[in-house]
Amino acid sequence: MVNVNSECDELENEYGFDWPPNFNKEAHVMYLKKYQTVKERQIAAWKKLNGNYVKKESLKKLVRQGIPREFRCDAWMQISDAKSKMIANPGLFEKLISKRGHAYDSMKDTNGEHQLDVIKRDVPRTFPENARFNGGVMRNNLQDVLLAFALYKPDIGYCQGMNFIAGSLLLALQQEDGELRAEECFWLFVALMEIIPDYHSTKMVALSNDIDVVEQLLQKRVPKTLAHLNGFQLPLQVFITKWFVCLYVDILPIHTVFRIWDCLFYEGYKVLFRVALFIFITHKYEIKAIDNIGSLSNFFKDLFWDQKAWDDYVFMKNVFNRTGKLARNSLQSKRETNNTTKS
Repeated sequence: MVNVNSECDELENEYGFDWPPNFNKEAHVMYLKKYQTVKERQIAAWKKLNGNYVKKESLKKLVRQGIPREFRCDAWMQISDAKSKMIANPGLFEKLISKRGHAYDSMKDTNGEHQLDVIKRDVPRTFPENARFNGGVMRNNLQDVLLAFALYKPDIGYCQGMNFIAGSLLLALQQEDGELRAEECFWLFVALMEIIPDYHSTKMVALSNDIDVVEQLLQKRVPKTLAHLNGFQLPLQVFITKWFVCLYVDILPIHTVFRIWDCLFYEGYKVLFRVALFIFITHKYEIKAIDNIGSLSNFFKDLFWDQKAWDDYVFMKNVFNRTGKLARNSLQSKRETNNTTKS
């Protein structure tokens, strides 16, 4: 039997983030106790799969309920097809990072700055408060993953925000003995960049289109909340651009982010819209009570330790149960309409 009090006795949580000064550790212990039996059943169910993660309705149900941490890396690799790509390209990751000492014109950004220099500058800025990133090993792996991707996909290259996604992948994939699986992280990062639209391009047109789609969904589901936000005379992009650029990293509790990514790897980009919509649905009364920009900004910043998002089981259940039907064809149609309007 796991000692559910042990994690709260540490200075940081299981992924290396410090507990905030006002964090309710007693509530967290209750959360751990509440779901201990559930987690044990989940582990047993995933053990029965014996590493065979063929996409079917029963697996989809298990994924939505959450992939246990010890199965997450292998499950993500299979359901995202990242494993197949890694097998088809043996040694590619090592080959790419071996080029780190060379200069490539293809790695220049729009300002003419070498992207490797930008990556080196951003790596120390990635989770500086996280104990796992205090040492050189995690940072070196992060730099390798970002560099390899910039060389692998020179048409995309490196963009700020990618460092938080890749850093979170490293945290999710780190083994109990501390081993880092940088090659798997690279291929999963490639998979994520293929699942989502071109959020990290220079013009970020796809990102702008998808935020417009969120606004249309809010107009249909919580029109009064949207009208209140519009009263601040700031575009919705000001508040939620980072949600999509960072795939909710540094926005919601990290263990909840990984639950979102479970579904993202399995079901695709649609879950990003569901999460955005649910955040506004579940917080509509708090948002409507806010009467100034400063308080609104603080509200969005504080979602990282939000108690409603901390219980990832309830949060993810409601993400699917309270956002209604969200057809992929309808989302794609809205995307294309927005793109045509802006062209």
